[in-house]
Amino acid sequence: MKKCFRCHKVIEDNSNYYSFTEFKNSEIVNVNYAHKSCWDNFLKKIGDTTEAMNILKGLKQTLTKMGALPEEEVIIE
Repeated sequence: MKKCFRCHKVIEDNSNYYSFTEFKNSEIVNVNYAHKSCWDNFLKKIGDTTEAMNILKGLKQTLTKMGALPEEEVIIE
């Protein structure tokens, strides 16, 4: 029996679904499944989060330029 790791409901054999296989040293370690619709919805949410993160990065840069936030210092050793 396959269960969707996103919604935890059973996946019917004749439905659209994804199989995610984890390998270590060419051996299968774990296999997870997801309904196609659950995975597609997840990908849409990632897109929404990415857009929000870009807005926050822009705000951070603006506040740094205004002096409201300290400048970041990168040290390469």
